[in-house]
Amino acid sequence: MADPAPAPLLAVERLAVDFATETGWFAAVRGVGFELARDESLAVIGESGSGKSVTAAAIMGLLDPPARILGDVRFAGESLLTMAPDRRRSLYGRELSIIFQDPLTHLNPVQPVGWQIGEVCTIHGAPRREARERALELLARVGIPDPLRRYAAYPHEFSGGQRQRIMIAMAMALRPRLLIADEPTTALDVTVQAQILELLAGLREEYGMSLLMITHDLGVAAEVAERVVVMRRGEIVEAGSLPRVFAAPRHPYTRELLTDRSEEYRSPAPAAAAPLLAVENLAIRYGAFRAVRGVSAEVGKGEILGVIGESGSGKSSLAAAMLRLRPCDGGAVRFRGQDIWALDGPGLRDYRRSVQAVFQDPFSSLNPRMTVERLIAEPWVLNPGVVPRARWRERAAELLEMVGLAPSDLDRYPGEFSGGQRQRIAIARALALEPEIVVCDEAVSALDMTIQAQVIRLLADLRGRLGLAYVFIAHDLTLVRKFVDRVVVMKAGEVVEAGPAEEVFANPRHPYTRQLIDSSPELGPKLAEWRALPDPPAPGPARGAGGPPAAGGG
Repeated sequence: MADPAPAPLLAVERLAVDFATETGWFAAVRGVGFELARDESLAVIGESGSGKSVTAAAIMGLLDPPARILGDVRFAGESLLTMAPDRRRSLYGRELSIIFQDPLTHLNPVQPVGWQIGEVCTIHGAPRREARERALELLARVGIPDPLRRYAAYPHEFSGGQRQRIMIAMAMALRPRLLIADEPTTALDVTVQAQILELLAGLREEYGMSLLMITHDLGVAAEVAERVVVMRRGEIVEAGSLPRVFAAPRHPYTRELLTDRSEEYRSPAPAAAAPLLAVENLAIRYGAFRAVRGVSAEVGKGEILGVIGESGSGKSSLAAAMLRLRPCDGGAVRFRGQDIWALDGPGLRDYRRSVQAVFQDPFSSLNPRMTVERLIAEPWVLNPGVVPRARWRERAAELLEMVGLAPSDLDRYPGEFSGGQRQRIAIARALALEPEIVVCDEAVSALDMTIQAQVIRLLADLRGRLGLAYVFIAHDLTLVRKFVDRVVVMKAGEVVEAGPAEEVFANPRHPYTRQLIDSSPELGPKLAEWRALPDPPAPGPARGAGGPPAAGGG
């Protein structure tokens, strides 16, 4: 008689999570079931609102009333939902840990990072000296240079990638058996993302740890996971081995996620024309630090210029100079041949109207206390005569429809929309003054795949209809390659390579460009390899779902 299969480390059984609202209960997660074995990696993928993060929060006991949780979550055979609070507290942080998407939000800004890492140990009974030694050991293990000195530094003194490494150090402090990583690389550039994924893989091997990776990036899922769960609208629609699901998806939604939309991002490039906006030998300093050094670039009418590079390369400083948000310390920015810092009166108003921006986080860039109508109309308040006052609401409704929203949304507030919808509102606001150039500074980096595709298709469509030009700053190289006409590659404040996008990506000349391209997780080659393999058997219920699936489950 064969030995019974080992019990899973984590078993989620018919999990349902409801949130109380003014109109009744909202079902965020419905009948979700899956298992995770010891020393296994599982990716949970799906768009915003699919229930991925709510499922992770339920596992980690982070949902308080008014949330209602049904079903069960079992860790090493014990129910996390019914065990005594003291027992559960002893497990969280020691046996189960989590890494969040935005480390700056989850790190205490007034405590040194070394103290915060050590606190995980002291909470679970370690002496302060032992906790300090463990914190120093972890800082070195996750690649923070000079850990003895950086132990006493504060979160704001680290880069985004370093803060994520500190969060990983906190999560790994007590060598947990299960690590949940909730979108840990979403806002990171490709080289830092590759480093974080490599670090997680190394820690998994070193500690024999199981990993539950929540991500909307299919390339990241393909890099780290052995199995995958696909969620949509709170339910599991497909589950199985990652090669099988990605190579031969059975559910229409999974096929939609895996469909290459690159042709839909393409829009006809304009004929060569004089540049609308030109940067000439630009230099920007922050005190003694030279953020931008001798950068030159230009964008013509209807053209899309991509700007890529890792964090600290000077991309956002370049955008700020183009938008006249910070002065130059050398060189010039010219709009239709005129230095923008020499403009005043009507010339400056014309420039402000013609060059608009869409930023990375629409929730931060949209006033939460203003309705959508007021947000879109505010540029007209500052620029009288663009749209007659009597037509403000009508024109705001037209702009909303242009970006795929409804006129009925005019009376709602930003907090009532998803991330992708808020970004559409930000685009509508940017279009209010009928600009010629829109500077998009990481405008889609925090959006999931389907919403990102919708926003990029919208931008491409607006380029065709309105003749808009874009300066498109992004760290997603796959997206940049599909969308832009020309690309500028920046490193340490300088341009190291520039040219037509296809040419630069197909035949990069500079070693740094090749490094960026090699660091970007590419799904295409893996898909081709998996599709050439015989179709593996579908997983049984012990590996796929916790019991018979609910409606829509897989």
